This record gives sequence, C-alpha cells and structure tokens, in this order.
Amino acid sequence: MSGMALHRERRAFWICLAAVGMLCAVWARYVLGPMPLHVHDTRWIWSDLSQVYVAWGQYLADPDKRWLASARQSHPLPMSVSLFDPMPLFLLLARGVSWAIPDGLQFIGWYFLACVVLQGVFAFLAARQVLHRLGEAADSRAGLAVAAVIALIVATLPFTFHRFQWHIALSSQWVLVLSIWMALRTLDSPRRAWWLGNGAVVLLATGINPYLTLMVVANLCGITVLRYRTLGWGVTLERVVLVCLVAALGLAVFGFLDASGARTGDYGRYSSNVLGPMDSNGLARLFPLDIADPTGGQAAEGFNYLGLGVLVLCAAALVLLPIRRLRAVEFPFFPALVVTLACFALALSTTVYVGSAGHHFAVPAVLEDMLGKFRSSGRFFWMSGFWLVFLALASCVLRLGTRRALPLLVVLLAVQLVDIQPIARHVKFAIADGKAQVLDGVPPGTYSAILVYPAWQCDHQATPLGIRNFESVGQFALRQRIPTNNFYAARNLPSQLAYHCDYPARLAKPDPTAVYLLSDALFRAYGSGFEAGFDCRSHVNGDDSWLCVPRH
Repeated sequence: MSGMALHRERRAFWICLAAVGMLCAVWARYVLGPMPLHVHDTRWIWSDLSQVYVAWGQYLADPDKRWLASARQSHPLPMSVSLFDPMPLFLLLARGVSWAIPDGLQFIGWYFLACVVLQGVFAFLAARQVLHRLGEAADSRAGLAVAAVIALIVATLPFTFHRFQWHIALSSQWVLVLSIWMALRTLDSPRRAWWLGNGAVVLLATGINPYLTLMVVANLCGITVLRYRTLGWGVTLERVVLVCLVAALGLAVFGFLDASGARTGDYGRYSSNVLGPMDSNGLARLFPLDIADPTGGQAAEGFNYLGLGVLVLCAAALVLLPIRRLRAVEFPFFPALVVTLACFALALSTTVYVGSAGHHFAVPAVLEDMLGKFRSSGRFFWMSGFWLVFLALASCVLRLGTRRALPLLVVLLAVQLVDIQPIARHVKFAIADGKAQVLDGVPPGTYSAILVYPAWQCDHQATPLGIRNFESVGQFALRQRIPTNNFYAARNLPSQLAYHCDYPARLAKPDPTAVYLLSDALFRAYGSGFEAGFDCRSHVNGDDSWLCVPRH
C-alpha cells in the first residue's frame, strides 16, 4: 500500500471514529435531557446517585482522610469510601485537584455522557477487530461503515442507559466493551503485550466496581482457557493466574475487599429471567413485551432488554451461521459463545425463571456462599449482551461479506432506534422527576456532626425521616462540612454495625455540639439526656421523629 493510500485510510478511520463519538454524545444527551448536564443542578440526584455524590464530596472535603478511608460518613469510625460505590480509581485521581473545584458541583451527568461515548468508541474498535479476524478489510469504506453501525447499536443497548436512573459505577459498561476489544486485539500478541493490555483492563475494572471486575475476569479467562490448544496449557495457566492476581490486588488496593466477608442477601434476589433479553417491561415501541416476574427484579437489576433490532440481528445470525467455515477464520467463535452462555447462566442465578415459572438448582454450600456476595446477578448478562452483538456481526459477515452485510445492519439499526426510543424517553422523564429528600428545621449554626438514631444501616425501616434519609442527612452534612453516622453502603461491616447500633452506649452522653435525629421510640427511652442542652421538636420533617438542636 502506498503512503498516500495509507494516509487516506488512516484519515478515514479517524473521521469515522470521531463521527461515532459525536453521534453517541447526541444519543446520550437525548437520554439524559438537559438537567444532568448542568453542573450546578443537584435536584435530580437522589437514591443511589445521592449516596455516591455525598461520598465523593465528603471524602474530598475530609482533611483527615487516609488513602480511601474517611470517618465523615461513619462518624467517628473510619470506613472505606469504596463501600459507597464511588469508583475509587477516579476518586483518587480527583483527590489531587479537588482544591480547584468549587463546592456544590456535580459531574454525574457528564460522566454518563462519557460512558455512552466510550462504549461506542470501544465497540467501533472491537468491530474492526472482528472484521480483521474474519479476513475482511476492516479499514475499507464498507468495513468502517459496518464498524460504525455496530458501534451505534452497542452504544444504544437499553440495559446501559436504563442504569442511569440509579447507578454511576454500574453505568461504566464501556469497560466490558473495552475488555472484548482487548481480548480480540491481543489474541496473537506476545506475552508482554498480552499482560500489559489485559492486565491494565482488569486493574481499571477493579478501580470502578466488583461486578464489572468479575465480568471482565470471566471474559478474559474464558477466552484464554478455551484456546488452550493454540496457546498450550503452560501459557493458558500463566494468563489465567495473572488475571486473577491482578483482580485480587486491584480489589484490595481500591478497598472493595474490606467487606469481602459481608453478605448482602441471597444470590439471585435480583436476577435475570430467561426471557429477560426480550422483556422491555412494555416500554418498547415495536416489541412491548412485559413478562410477569415473580422475583421483582426484572424491572430494575434484571432489566436486560436487547432491543428489537438486536433480537432480529441475533436471529439472522443463527440462520446465516456458516458452521463449516468457522474453523477457517481466526475469530474465536466457540470461546466467545461459551463466555456469553456462562455470563447468562450467572445472571439467571441458581433459581431460574422462564416467565413466571421457576426452578431452584441446588449447588454446594461453598459455591452458594461465594455467589451470595453478588445478589444482583441479573447484571452479569451485560457481558453476554455485548458479545451477542459481536457474535452476530461475525456470523452475518462471514456468510454475506462486509458489503452485503452493511445494508442489513443499517436497517436493523433503524429498527433498534425506533423500538427503544420510548425507553430512552422514559429514562429521561424519570431523571427529570427525581428529587432528593431535604432536611428541614435545623437553624443556621456551627455543629460538630449530625447523628441519627437508629441510623439507616441499623434499621432503615425505623430510622427518622424514612428509608431515604441517607439523602437528606447526607446532603445536609455535606453542605455543612460536618460528619454523620448515618449511611447507606453496598456492604455493612459487622464492626460498624456493632458500634452504631449500640444505642445505650451512643446515647448515654450526647455530644453537646451535634444535631440529633431520633425516632420516637428512642427519644422516649433516652430523651432525658437531651433536656438540659438541646431544643427538641417532633414532626419537623413530616414524621414522628425528633430533631434535637444544641442550645447556643
């Protein structure tokens, strides 16, 4: 290839990549609406988003923080901020520049937009690798167009933007697409290049979220193990051990292993349904299927709708799959399919539901205990969903070729966008309607802390202000730059519960400079200790709790 032709090819690549990024940003802006992109607007930040927003602010404002530990949300005990799902890698990066960022800003909306853009960019790169492994001209006009269409399909998968309503770290599904691209790119790489590329992806995932880490590890290990005939058992074992060691090291460094012994509930409490990939909860325009789900999780944690365009693409891939030609190409069909099925099985959990009919499969107690740390098992389908798109692409291109596959993919992208547009609109309106709970009745003043009994983590049913009080108390504490003992964490440590839930010890001698919120039952039991130095009133925030403020 001449230098001029190579230059034109590279220029076309970068133009196409930039176009993918811009179109993904436009889509993200449509899904989010205007409110989340205003950095001064925090009205829409509620529930788990509020939990992370407060964790970021309290950690960065804490002059006594150590690595990832702070006592600002579990006063006076230090606690790893990683247990609030704040993406500790990015939190550490922000730590050095936090002094230059004004208080009260939020960048959650812009991060959501970046997630969609990155997901599309890495899908574009992964699609090019698929074409390359099939022996197609990945940088031809048709090849770049196919990669761009696939990138837009991946970037608009509903289970990605549906997550924007609740979680920041779990919206980082671009890491999963990155791991697919890296796995394909380094299939034939020498030892050092494979280690650096895949090790970096695993370490990145550990700095964001344990669920994403497990999916990345499953992907890389699955692709590696099932290529043992090509790699040899020595190299296979070496790579698997490396991936697992990096994952364990990263989870320890970023604080997630601090609660490795804590269980949150039964594995699969929020699982996927076998029919989940076809279930849009009745929201899709062209395929509004709404499956009755006895677990109650399909509407949120198990929402794994693929979109009609992707469903038709998968069906077409099955019809077109040229089985006899699979061995003649370098694309890892069988390993990728096994990873897809394995992650889908994890998402279904040990109690498998097909519609409303379910069956529990008994597994060894040790395995059940290990899986019990991941009760929202429906999330594991995300890796399956991404791989299904690339597997379908490989099947269609292998049968039709790049040029003839392109019109089919363009039509299915159009079908996909028409079908999922109401889901995107639903998410946009849900975000716009979100409003954080507010704490009222505390007069201006200087306070040492705001303390809640029972704290949310001790009894979230009886806690003052109700089950969402971690929003109002947390944001009040953040605005006042004071600590609190009231938190909602992904995992609760036994030592934390033993301290905060020991009401006789905590309320025997109230802090004379702290604001207290007490349930009616605890105020009646310990209210005499507040008579001398506090002004206490009931029903200030609409319930029967008591607000006790120090007399100045």
